[in-house]
Amino acid sequence: MTFRRPNVISKLRPGDLVVRRHRLLKTQGTVLRFDGEDENGGSRAWIKWSHPNTLPNPSLEAVDDLELVTGAESGR
Repeated sequence: MTFRRPNVISKLRPGDLVVRRHRLLKTQGTVLRFDGEDENGGSRAWIKWSHPNTLPNPSLEAVDDLELVTGAESGR
């Protein structure tokens, strides 16, 4: 039996501010565009990181590993 992950792209849009969930340092970035699915069926997005030493920048990240920045700074 295969379980399909929910489509979380609807929660994120290009231009949204996000942080990485799985990192010790919560690097903040901006969603540039979406780019298909990973090998497990999860959505992927290109993220431009605001931290100058984050490489590669931009990078392709699993959307499940991102968290939307809420509040005034997200522009919503």
